[in-house]
Order: sequence, then C-alpha cells, then structure tokens
Amino acid sequence: MFSAVLLFATAGCEDPNDLGVELPGTAPINTEYRDYPVTASTVLQTPVETLNSTHFLVGRLRDEKLGTTTAKAFLNLQIASIGTDSLPNQYLNPILDSVVVVAGFDQVYGSSAKPVSFDVYGLASSLDERSIFNSATTVPLLPSPIGEKRLSSLSRTKLEVRATGLKTKKDLAVDSTITVPVPDRTVRLKLYRKAAGTLPEIPSAFVQNLFTAIKDKATPFTQAKLNEAWKGIALQPSDNHSGSVVGFNRAFENRVLFYYHVVGGKKTPTPFSITFGNNGSANAPRAYTQIRSELTAPFDQLTDGTKSVLPTAPDQATYMQEGVGLGTKLEIPGLAELITNRQGLAINRAELIVPLKPETNLVFQAPKQAVLYELDATNKILQRTVNISPFERLVQSDGANQQGADAPATAAFIDQSRTTKYYSLTMTSYLQSYVYDALGGERPAALMLYPVVRYSPRSLGLTLNRAVLDAQNIKLRVYFSKLR
Repeated sequence: MFSAVLLFATAGCEDPNDLGVELPGTAPINTEYRDYPVTASTVLQTPVETLNSTHFLVGRLRDEKLGTTTAKAFLNLQIASIGTDSLPNQYLNPILDSVVVVAGFDQVYGSSAKPVSFDVYGLASSLDERSIFNSATTVPLLPSPIGEKRLSSLSRTKLEVRATGLKTKKDLAVDSTITVPVPDRTVRLKLYRKAAGTLPEIPSAFVQNLFTAIKDKATPFTQAKLNEAWKGIALQPSDNHSGSVVGFNRAFENRVLFYYHVVGGKKTPTPFSITFGNNGSANAPRAYTQIRSELTAPFDQLTDGTKSVLPTAPDQATYMQEGVGLGTKLEIPGLAELITNRQGLAINRAELIVPLKPETNLVFQAPKQAVLYELDATNKILQRTVNISPFERLVQSDGANQQGADAPATAAFIDQSRTTKYYSLTMTSYLQSYVYDALGGERPAALMLYPVVRYSPRSLGLTLNRAVLDAQNIKLRVYFSKLR
C-alpha cells in the first residue's frame, strides 16, 4: 500500500456543470476536488530492451548531473538486393579503390560541431535468433579492429536539385530547377583507401581479403559466404571520442560500400553494397545497442535496483530517460485516506500532473509521452497473468479493463510555452479500481512514470530523450462526490 496517511488538503469546489452533478446542498451528495501531493524520486530499471529497435546508438556523452553514457551498436550483415551490374565477379580483374561505412542518422545528443571518432570491429559470431540481446548484453568481437579512430563530420552538406515552381524559357511544360545545399545526415567511416596521387593508402587486410572473396568467379558470393567471412559489424566510440551520441535510423541508408573499378571500364568507381541493421523486411538483419551508464553520486547507488534517489536542493528534480532506464517513482500518501473513507465515495475524475523543470531540454529532448508502471516496495515492476501470459503491470486507459494489459494509459506531453511544459494523464478508472481493491492483485507500493512501454509488441523506438521533472510540484488532482 501507499505509505502513511496524509491528511486531506483543503478542498476546493469546481463548477458542478463540469462534473455532471448538482450544486452542493441541492442534492444528497457533496462534490469537491483535492490535490494530493506526490513524493517523487528517481529509480533505475535495467536492462533496457534495444533489440531490433527503430534506431541504434553509437557514442559517448558526459552529463554533469548524472554521469557518462556510452552506446555501442552490434549488427548483422546482409547482401543488398541490387542489380547484377554491380557484382565485381562478372569482371576479369576488378580493382578495389576504397571501402566506406555509411550510416544515416536523425538524432544527435550533445554537440554536432565536432566530428565523431568511431572504431569498427567484426563480430566473432552472428547475432543468432535464439539469444537475448539488450542494453546490458556483451558479445565477443574479433581481436583486431577493421578500422580504428575513423573520423566523420556530423555537419556535412550535399547539393540537392529542387524545382522552383517556375517554367523554363525553352519549354513552358518543364519546371526550372535550382541546386541548393542541404544537410547530409550520414556518417561516413573510411575503412580502406588505395593510394592515389598525394593521398596515402589507408590499409585494411580484412576488407582486402573480403573483396577477394566477393570477386571470386569460382564461388558465387552468397549470404552464407558473407556470414562465413564477416559475421557481423560493431560500431563503437573510440577512446578519444566524447561529447555526442548519434542515433542512426534503421530505415535510412546503412551499408558498407566497396568501390572498385575495372581497367578499361567506367572511370567512376562502381559500388558493391553490404547492408547492416536495416529494417523493413521479415528477414532484416538483427541489431541491438549496448548502453552503459557510469552514474555519478548520488545516482550511482541506483545500480542497486531497490534504491531510489530523492530530489535535492537547489534543483529539486527527478529524471525520466529512455535508453538509460531512468524513471520517476511516485508515492502518494494521501490515497490511504481515500481507501479508509471509500464508503459512498464516487471518483468523478483523477488527473496526474507532472511539470518539467524549465529550460532543461537543451541537450536531451523531452519524451513526447509517458506511461505509468506499478511498483512493489523494492521498486520491482509488478506482474499480472493475462491468458496464461505474464505482463508487467501498467495503468490502463480510462474505460479499459484495469486487469488487462493491452490498453496502457498514455500521459500526454503538454507544451504550453518555453517555461510551461508538463505531462498529463487521466487515471479515473484506475483510481476507482485502486480504491475499491479491484486491480486483480496486490495494491502497488508506488507508481513509476516511464517514457516507453518496456516490452512492446510494436516496433520499439530507441532514443536518449530525457525529462527533468519538477519533483516538488507533481500532484494527483481528484474530483469526487460523497453521499451524505
């Protein structure tokens, strides 16, 4: 049960038309609302599910409040579905010019002004279908890197041809075009380059041996042959990299390009592609992100999952962050009195209001929604069984079965102004079930505001989005009527 009883705060009367009841004194009921204070603290729920999420993360970023977060990505490889004209084994003597890892991103946490420095490794074995991979999983790598301390800009631009909406002078049926610079949101890591002119060679015995297998005329280069030669790719921040974590979208271009030419053939090198981690098909390569957080005091005690960190001056803040696994634990002592006085009590509406601290989402964007988990006294998420399957207990939407698992209530992110942002979650049905002991299991010791459904049957997103919450002003507003 929620902890010790808190005396009711002073009641305030609402417009009865909003509640659908008569004015107090004209009917045998009394309608009022109360704001119940909430005791908030920061807790940690690990590991985080990262397998086959929509994004993979790579980088290292230090935050003054919480500590250092390091993200590494591990991905299977797949031969791209491309035309036969790019296959090097159709030519007599294809010559390798360069090999480049290309990955498309749409998230940068930290600074994009400084180039990233990443290491590229091969996996010792593929990410198989029977093993579990999450933010805490470690997989063996090949002993030597394929590419070490490879640099790439995050602020590169490219030229794009756009229609102006105007017709050309020569042909009134054709729109004129203009070439404009646009952001090139790709990281490019050069693994190999053949010496050319003043450019020195960037050596890599690994990719040269792999290209030998690719161009072999005697044995077609199949997926099985790729799996044997290169079992998977690992991208991780170099030791000298700090200041950013990059979020790569698996729907974008993520591939290793082998550029080659043929003597007497086209002057422009032809690319042969091997994709990694790309999403969108049933047999898409597996991918997951390992995320390690070196938390600073007092948050370092959260490695013990039974611990929580209360807000301290001057910030008086708690945290909720995806990817890392931080949530805000909510204890509402005053609910004990609702249970004690439930006889003849009708809960008309219950709304949880969780404000953000102003000006705290400069590095990390605030999550656009959140959910509420039920915790026991040791901060463990409670479970329930639905149709013989276990599920973590979430507050369900208003009107839904509060003993179900398929309709979690969602806290909406309200962005009123630069200084007024908050989460709002209607939990009337849940509070009714809580007060009248109709949750189909033990009452929780606390609730936890968390940015995502941890084990969602839908496609799982992965970010480092973070909300810094104003712990002193979190409240549960309850409108209720009580028979005289």
